[in-house]
Amino acid sequence: MNPLQGLLFLLTVGISFIVILYGAWVKMKYCRPGFLTAITGSEVARMVLDKMGMFHVSVTPVECSDEAVSSSASEGLFISRKIYDGRDIPSLVRAARGAFLKGQLSNLIFWTHLKKKVTFAAQVTVVLGWICFLAGMLIRNAGFLVTPGLGAFAVVLLLSFYDLSFELDAEDRTSRLMKEARCLEPHEWMCFQRLNRAAALEGLACLVLMPWNLVSGVLRRNRHGI
Repeated sequence: MNPLQGLLFLLTVGISFIVILYGAWVKMKYCRPGFLTAITGSEVARMVLDKMGMFHVSVTPVECSDEAVSSSASEGLFISRKIYDGRDIPSLVRAARGAFLKGQLSNLIFWTHLKKKVTFAAQVTVVLGWICFLAGMLIRNAGFLVTPGLGAFAVVLLLSFYDLSFELDAEDRTSRLMKEARCLEPHEWMCFQRLNRAAALEGLACLVLMPWNLVSGVLRRNRHGI
């Protein structure tokens, strides 16, 4: 790997790794086990929607592990039961961001499906990038594969930076809404703001998180015999 390729590697994978370390530090510092707030995720989602003038949008829990959007009712915000009933700060952050997204996008179902497709394409690109990069580094006479691997990293990271402006806007506006509502104690709001910022930056960690999540998912299925 020549110096230019090394610099590109540091600017792509290095940024992703730094974001992961930052997110881990924030969660370790501000996610205290057993700490519960006086409000739930459903109340936060309702408050954010009302502040955005979306009084007609209902907030409904669904029985699944992740935040979800129903394809049968475009006028509702559907969030997982865990987030709906959650009184921990991470649940409040996800509820607020989900409600903000619903208020910003007139057709949340379309955008959710589109984002899933874009995320899948990014995952494929990242995996192929790592295959090319590692093959170029480990296989003799295959050094030419390093360049397309790094190119794949750069493309995905640039797309993540493009999405970052929206994520930071969501973080700023939801944090401001929570502060103005005075529904959290000052120290709770500070935790909310820090975790919200970490959630906004999480997309930049895709170069490391995507292959890790893929491998861990396969290992988990194998462990449970699925």
